[in-house]
Formats: sequence, structure tokens, C-alpha cells
Amino acid sequence: MKKIILLCALLAVASCAPRTGLKNQNLQTLNPVELRMVIAEMPKGADLHTHLSGIPYAEDYLKWAADDNACIVKSSGKIVAGPCGDGTLAAKDAYSNAKIWNMAVSGLSVRENRRDNQLWGHDQFFGAFGKMGVAKYNTGRLLAHAAKQAARDHAQYLEVMLSLYGPKSRDKDLINNAWTGDFEESLKNLEKLNLYSDIEAVVGNIDSAEREKSRILGNEPAKKVQIKYINQISRGNDPASVFAQLAFAFKLALSDSRVVGINLVGPEDGPIAMRDYELHMKMVNFFDSRCGHMVPITLHAGELTPALVTPEGLSNHIGLIVNGVNARRIGHAVDLPYEKGAESLIRKMKKRQMAIEILLGSNDAILKVSGKKHPLQTYLKAGVPIVLASDDMGIARSTLTDEYVRAVLDQNMTYQQLKEAARNSLEYSFLDGDSLWINKVYGKMVKACSESSGAKYECDEFLSENPKANQQWNLEKQFRAFESKYSYLN
Repeated sequence: MKKIILLCALLAVASCAPRTGLKNQNLQTLNPVELRMVIAEMPKGADLHTHLSGIPYAEDYLKWAADDNACIVKSSGKIVAGPCGDGTLAAKDAYSNAKIWNMAVSGLSVRENRRDNQLWGHDQFFGAFGKMGVAKYNTGRLLAHAAKQAARDHAQYLEVMLSLYGPKSRDKDLINNAWTGDFEESLKNLEKLNLYSDIEAVVGNIDSAEREKSRILGNEPAKKVQIKYINQISRGNDPASVFAQLAFAFKLALSDSRVVGINLVGPEDGPIAMRDYELHMKMVNFFDSRCGHMVPITLHAGELTPALVTPEGLSNHIGLIVNGVNARRIGHAVDLPYEKGAESLIRKMKKRQMAIEILLGSNDAILKVSGKKHPLQTYLKAGVPIVLASDDMGIARSTLTDEYVRAVLDQNMTYQQLKEAARNSLEYSFLDGDSLWINKVYGKMVKACSESSGAKYECDEFLSENPKANQQWNLEKQFRAFESKYSYLN
């Protein structure tokens, strides 16, 4: 009788526990509810492709607008500075005005497209940035919000894209007077006009934003999330402006270790972006060479489909980077099958260990690319390193956790593939220092920290001297705790 009672008790416990026997290839056997419950707790390392102003949800922006006594334009939902007058409504009054509130939320996201199950949100997605208005100018508040969301997603490190410039970098007259079309001559002209004199003020702005972030977070666990910055250059601007922003961005990255890289942003299918794409790559190479290849580069490329551009326009954006730019990562890379010499490009990406930042949610919302139409599995099969990232989670109404869930449900990724993507997010980050892993082989730790030969004091010293390795060590500790709870994942 005791054996029967014990057996029944064990069966009862098993029926309440997460399903077992899934071992590597069978994460897909979890139903979506169970899957998200597990993935929500999974350590995810870093989010390497996230635009700072795109992280908060529309509701967050509206709350901040109310706190700041800002206003909402009734016709568009755009947030503007007070005082409020004709055509605007005080943001605090939108709480009791459902029509204005919902219109503003929809304008700041692709919510309506998701409600209607119409995921063609290209214009809506990019248009949302212009409606954030004054609510996005408090950088410290945005950073604190980003850290909190990262903690919820069990991410420990972020590389956020934002614009870090002074007045001279935005002065059209100054920039146009300096631009001649010749890179060397144009740069000399910018230097004579003291373009870099704004760097001290920009560094001060970063200091202020980080103090505000710390004040908001207090002693919350999110305070442990480390954030670095990637300075973004708008590819939709005229050549003179793009050149000046690149000049300033590279110089700032060399001046402040918190700024770890540069990226070109904005709709890749925009008319200027398409016209000047090759010119932009030449500009990036010019500054990369002048800076001794010391500034890490990641670039948006291949965020295109036949519905957006011509066959010629689809044929070379990834290739121009792989074949000619010293970029360490590429964001999106969705139009791979339309690229000239696609198979050769894949082989080169693998050889160069050029990581692809995979943005499943935004690719679905903006490009209507998902499932078998997405090249993720092609990259995985070819051995090209990939990382999963969020892009603009607030606008897409998503999270980094949702991206990992989507990777399983939409792309059939296994737990081991998800784990490798999380490890990749730190391995291919722009963090300083050496890696914990030998030749990017996970499982082969550096001698100082390997269990067979490393001594604790040697490992501690190595980790203290190498920020990247330190973050990787922390991720491995988190994986051990996570996998002890969900033992069937090993």
C-alpha cells in the first residue's frame, strides 16, 4: 500500500511539473503557454540591436508626457511640449479620453496592425519615432526603462543605439560649407570649423543621463544591467550630413569608452538611403581606416524585400559590407536570397565570423517576412553566428523574451541553439577585453578559468581584467541555475 501511495504522489508531482524528456530537439513539444513560461526565465546574455527610443511602449511615453505636462496633438497623437492649446490635449487628460488615448497608442506602435492581423506595418513602424516628440528627450529616463526591461527579460548587457551629437554636427550651413565631395578635403574643412569641439559637452550629457538613470533605478536589481552605446547616423540625410555625423561618431567613440560602436539607421528603402548606400559604405571605410580600425562597426543591411525596392536594389547591400567593409556584425540581412552571389557571401560570413543580428518580430511587422521565408535557418545551417535581438520592442509590442519564443515557434530553434545565440550575444558584443572562450568554442574556457587547470585567484584576476569574459562568466552561472531547474533541457 505504501508503494502505491508513493507512486501516486510521484505521478501527481510529475503532472504539475514542466514536461520532461524534451532533450535538445523537442522544445517545440511545449505548448506556447508552457514555452513562454520557461523562456521567460532563460538567461539571454545581451541585446545587441535595440534602438533606445524604441524600447518603451506607447503607454510609457504617454505616462511620461503627463508627468512632464506635455500635450497630445489630437489629429495625429504626436506628443508635443506644453502649454496645450487649440488642436492639442493635455496628456494627463488623455487618461479619461479613450479616443485620444487609443489613437496615440496606435500612432506610437503597430498595435492596430496586430489587432487586424495585418502585419504590413512598414510606414506605421518608422512613422512612430516622429510622434514620440519631447517625451523621448530624457535620455536618463529611457536608459532606466531599458535596464528594467532587460532585467525582466533576464538580459545582463545592452548595446543601445541613440544619437549622440552636438549642435555643430546638426548645423546644416556649417556642414554644407565644409562638404566638397572629397573626403579628405571635407574632413579638413570640418576640423577647421571645430566640429569636435562639441565632444566635451556630449560626454557631459552622457554623464548626466547615467546619473539620472542611477537615481531612477536606486537599488533595483536592474541597476546591475550594463549599458553601452552605439552612435547612430541617419542614412536618410544628405551626403554632407552623413559624412559629418560619421566624423563626429568615430571621434566620440575614440574619446569615450562607453560609446562602443557606430551604425547607420533609418529605412533602408528610403530614396536617399538607396541612392547613397554605396557612398555611405565608402564613407564608413574612410573613417575606419583613419581611426586604425579601432571603432567597432555594425550595420543595418538587407532589411528589404521585392515589395519595397527594385531587383537591382536587392542585389548588393549585404555584399557591399561582406566584401568591402570592416563590420563585425550585420543587422537584419533578410534579403539574402536576392543578393548576387548569396552562397559565396554566406561562406565569407562564416569565415569572417561576422555575426547576424536577427530581428524576427520587426521583420514580420515591417517586411512581412517570417517562417520559411526568413533566412535564419539558412544562416544556422551554414554555421554563420547569429544573435537574437529586439530592435524596437515598444513599437512592435514585443520583448526580447518574445523574440526567443518566436525563434522556437516560428523558426524551430532548439534549446541548444537558443543557448548558443545567448552566448553569441556576449561573444560578438563590443565589450572590451578577452573572451572567456578559446577561439569562440563554447566549452573550451581559457586556462585561467578552466576547471582542470585554473586556480580561483587566477580566474578572478582574469575576469577583473576582461569585462567581456566577466559578463560571459556571469552568464554561465545563470545557465547553471536555470538548467538545474529545467533539467530536461540538457
